[in-house]
Amino acid sequence: MTAALHQQIIQNWFSPAFPIGAFSYSAGLETAIANGSVGSRQELQSWLSMALHHGAAQTDAVIVARAFEGEDVNDLCLSLCAGAERHLETTELGRAFTQIVNATHGLELTAGLVYPVAVGHAGARVGLGQGQLVRAFLQSWCTNQISVAVRAIPIGQLDGQQCLVALMPEIDAAANTALATPADQIGSFATGAELASLEHEAAEQRIYRT
Repeated sequence: MTAALHQQIIQNWFSPAFPIGAFSYSAGLETAIANGSVGSRQELQSWLSMALHHGAAQTDAVIVARAFEGEDVNDLCLSLCAGAERHLETTELGRAFTQIVNATHGLELTAGLVYPVAVGHAGARVGLGQGQLVRAFLQSWCTNQISVAVRAIPIGQLDGQQCLVALMPEIDAAANTALATPADQIGSFATGAELASLEHEAAEQRIYRT
């Protein structure tokens, strides 16, 4: 495959239109918005920066990188889930992603893969660049969160784009960290986000599944 085709594949996999239902998950951000922890572009940027370097975005990116290299990290990824909704998110996205790439790329990914593992395995088998894949994964994670904030805070579309552009150097740095982190050194320290995710499970009114 050419580099241009690789880029097209990555753009498709991480497009909001790729039919895995990523738009229906907020990873606890809906709770953070509801309780006032995130109510502006600046607060959103801080929230996402924390996730990129110390939270779920970082741990998932490590899983993508290690799965790309063929390591068995599916159970490890599940063990890092903070609560039932986080478990639901990564398993349901993984199931949908696996089914679609198997059908469209002729792959034979096994059932039961969590989302980051499915992404890593698929990327390796298609021949994508590891670093490019991890960066695209992290940017897609941020883009989905920004989309939640644009609708739920709400902030404007321009604020959302300004937030994403401001985070691009941090996405690159977070990807570099993930690529260099062995599976046995994976860890996070994002208690606010994890508590928000747990609180979301008991929320009476909610738009998003997590």
